[in-house]
Amino acid sequence: MRTNIAVFLGLGVFLLIVAFIYGFVTGFDELAGFPLLLLSAGLGFMLWYYLRMTAKNHEVMDSDRSDGEIYEMSGNYGEFAPWSWWPLGLGASCAFLVLGLAYDWWVVGIALVPTLFFTVGWVMEYNRKHYAH
Repeated sequence: MRTNIAVFLGLGVFLLIVAFIYGFVTGFDELAGFPLLLLSAGLGFMLWYYLRMTAKNHEVMDSDRSDGEIYEMSGNYGEFAPWSWWPLGLGASCAFLVLGLAYDWWVVGIALVPTLFFTVGWVMEYNRKHYAH
């Protein structure tokens, strides 16, 4: 976990430096590169902060030990619905949403309806029918 913390801190600092260098080179006129580099740096800092906070509550992980083996990290990584169609619909509606960002704003408005539908359906999947608990 310590290695991951250092990697994401380094990534955040690197992207922050690159963002300002890129901004100075382009005169802060480009509206895609500089903000996206800043957002990427923010993502690196958020992951660094999250891993740093969770490392306080956990013992040394198997991946941090020099004698740790891969099989020691095996186990249950979550519970997933085996025949769920919600992710496919959400992916298609998100593609439609991104197409709307490229084409025109009224397409975004139309695409928000299926996107919200599939998002709510996927979140509430375990509360209905066969998988209800």
